[in-house]
Amino acid sequence: MRKMQSKSGKTTVKVTKHIILQNFWEYYVVDDDEMQYNEKDDIQFVYAIGFAQEFGSVSMKEIKPFIVSETTSLNDVAPAPDWKWIDE
Repeated sequence: MRKMQSKSGKTTVKVTKHIILQNFWEYYVVDDDEMQYNEKDDIQFVYAIGFAQEFGSVSMKEIKPFIVSETTSLNDVAPAPDWKWIDE
């Protein structure tokens, strides 16, 4: 897990996984205390980067056939555009 903060400093999220799909969309899987998702659940809360950048839910079963990269080792992953990693 690694914390990512918007460059404005208004939003901080805990990222647990980074995923890239065949169409080059990126998903930062977010651990959100209010959403009560479990990492083994099909539906996950994510920060998605595609046509737009937004928070939302995604079905892991639906995107699984299209995943080309998936990692929980976030040290070598760049933060989302207009975001930065917060090193603790």
